[in-house]
Amino acid sequence: MAEYLSPGVYIEEVDAGPRPIAGVSTSTAGMAGVTMRGPYTGKPKLVTNFLEFQNTFGGFLREPDPLIRDTWANDPVEGGRWWLFPLAVKGFFDNGGQRLYIKRVAGRQATPSSGVLGHGVMSPVAGDAAKGATRLELGHLIGFSGVGQQIQIFRGDDQQSIHTAGVAAYDATTHRIELDAPLPAEVRAGRGDYAQIGTRGAERTLEFAAVSPGSWGDAVQVRIQPMAAAALPVLPDPQEGGLFVTRLAADAAADSETVEVEAVTGLDPDELPPDVWVGIGSGRFKAQVSRPADGKVTLTLPSGTAHEEWRSGLLVRRVRRGNTSAGTTLRIGGASRLYEGAVVQLDDGSHLTIRTVETIAADVVTLDGDVPGTLFETDRLHLVEAQVDARFTDPSGTVETETHRNLRLTGDTPSNLVTTLAGRSRLVRATALGALSTDPTKFPLPAVGSWLTLDGGDDAYGSLSVADFVGEDGGSGKRTGIAALEDIDEVAVCAVPGMWSGTVESALVTHCELLKDRFAILDPQDGLDIEGVQAFRERFDTKYAALYHPWLVTRDLSAGRDVEVPPSGHMAGIYARVDVERGVHKAPANAVIRGIRPTDGIAQDVTKRHQDLLNPKGINALRFFPGLGHRVWGARTLSSDSSWKYINVRRLFLYLEESIDEGTQWVVFEPNDEALWSLVRQTVTNFLTTVWRSGALAGTTADEAFFVACDRTTMTEDDLAGGRLICAIGVAPVFPAEFVIFRIQQKTRETQLA
Repeated sequence: MAEYLSPGVYIEEVDAGPRPIAGVSTSTAGMAGVTMRGPYTGKPKLVTNFLEFQNTFGGFLREPDPLIRDTWANDPVEGGRWWLFPLAVKGFFDNGGQRLYIKRVAGRQATPSSGVLGHGVMSPVAGDAAKGATRLELGHLIGFSGVGQQIQIFRGDDQQSIHTAGVAAYDATTHRIELDAPLPAEVRAGRGDYAQIGTRGAERTLEFAAVSPGSWGDAVQVRIQPMAAAALPVLPDPQEGGLFVTRLAADAAADSETVEVEAVTGLDPDELPPDVWVGIGSGRFKAQVSRPADGKVTLTLPSGTAHEEWRSGLLVRRVRRGNTSAGTTLRIGGASRLYEGAVVQLDDGSHLTIRTVETIAADVVTLDGDVPGTLFETDRLHLVEAQVDARFTDPSGTVETETHRNLRLTGDTPSNLVTTLAGRSRLVRATALGALSTDPTKFPLPAVGSWLTLDGGDDAYGSLSVADFVGEDGGSGKRTGIAALEDIDEVAVCAVPGMWSGTVESALVTHCELLKDRFAILDPQDGLDIEGVQAFRERFDTKYAALYHPWLVTRDLSAGRDVEVPPSGHMAGIYARVDVERGVHKAPANAVIRGIRPTDGIAQDVTKRHQDLLNPKGINALRFFPGLGHRVWGARTLSSDSSWKYINVRRLFLYLEESIDEGTQWVVFEPNDEALWSLVRQTVTNFLTTVWRSGALAGTTADEAFFVACDRTTMTEDDLAGGRLICAIGVAPVFPAEFVIFRIQQKTRETQLA
């Protein structure tokens, strides 16, 4: 109750009237089955079209080895043709399905492809170079030491050595190096050529594995290489003083030791140290500043300094030092990008040096060793991290690639390589091994080349069993098989296409009966005759499932041939299509079956006389009608209870029950009195009125279509004391016009008397 403790104006919000109930979706399906690849653990994954299914779970499956195939296909009790699952998924989307949750089923002995990396220093060639060239563009220069270092260049196809030479110069920004000896043969980036320093170590640093089990992972390749995550400027030492920028006042001959520059603010010999560094043209030079009697400013270069001829007007600027004495600290611009333990590479123009960051205080960075030589404000400190590239080539030749940048090899952080791949990669997972180091000279590398090809994946189809389809309930997110569909509340239709195993289909029916918010579509064994399918049907008595006969014929694009497929996938799509176009109250029958062969799209011809035997037993026939195509010609459940013999009636009540359940959660813990009962009655009445107006309920008035009672006639004092609110609801569903009967009689002409 609101409190009014002091004078004033109070604004209050009050609830007015009943709360609306939103109808739940009935067209979302869930399926469990064997796929080429895709997530095996965790909750089922949503796919909204067949292309998305292919990208996530792979394409069509090949038939397994004859022994495995025949073991499953020839077992009338616990068999199935599980390799047809992708074709059933395609049938779902061909027939109008829009949302499908997939739970991958795999044998318990299935293993993922994997591979282990050693270590070394390698950089891929980034640009082609002709025979005789001395300039080479690489992917990076991390782990290199600079001028004078020996490198080997290898071919990427056969791993043969092309050249061994020293580094005469380099540009860390463009990743170009100058060799001290010309190339004896061409170098090609497209071939995978690479430069290597020294030999590769065999100590194990990282293990990569495909993200899910199966032989598909043998087509996965992984490459890991160092990258410069940031190029941070070295800041000048505060003792260096100010900056000046001037120009040459006169031409300077080549190799001359003195140059005259224009006098500018900051260029005062009395305020500058004896020696300063200046940038003239593309070079950096040490100079002494003096002002002769004529007032001009003269820069004196060290004796023996070599340079080209300089013209008057050439820009001259001071280059301040970042470190004026030996030490382990540097001022770095953007130091906040760094972190304790970060590996950095210092570049002084001729040498590249690796250091590790120990501490960071504002812009002052302390390293684990002395700063080599003298660094200037034009130099850069590169933050070294890792980049992982992964690619997968599917049987059709389509390549899926992914790149993960700015990864740390070690440390317990979100950007850690192992953690990042576990959360983002759809292809691989990584495990750190004992020899893993942050030292770029011992970076993880395969034994040869730059790409690691995973191998050893096994689908283990021989170990696949019906228990894998049934699954285990390990709790939310840890369920497998059919049991995992419980994790998705939105699922309204479920199936295990291609499986006629009694254990599997009984588990699917039990799953629906326990949750009471979904409906199962079952498949009979393929090739059954009328007597056979009747015998198959005898094992079921449930109002939560339907059975369709016979199988369908569609095109397997991967194999280039027509194959028989189970009807459950196509039927789930038809359920979704009818629900969207007409509503859940419309029987999913007399609908055209899409995605099958235009002629002879049904594996066996079912005539009217055949259906006279099937329909009374709740077996829904799929038939061909000249001029009308292939159609679903049945709408019955597998229940012996005549009240629930129609699919649309059962699914309508599932829809009503789930919608009312979710739409009245606000009632829990409200005061259980007449005011609440009135709100509940009005809330449910409004919802059922909308349902009746949509044509889902029988009756010319709302009173004929339903009733809602929630008062003292539905509850006793014991109910109230026990905290129970009981609302009685009666609904008159619309039954399908299964038998359309026109009675025609002959009318004789009567004589009219005048």
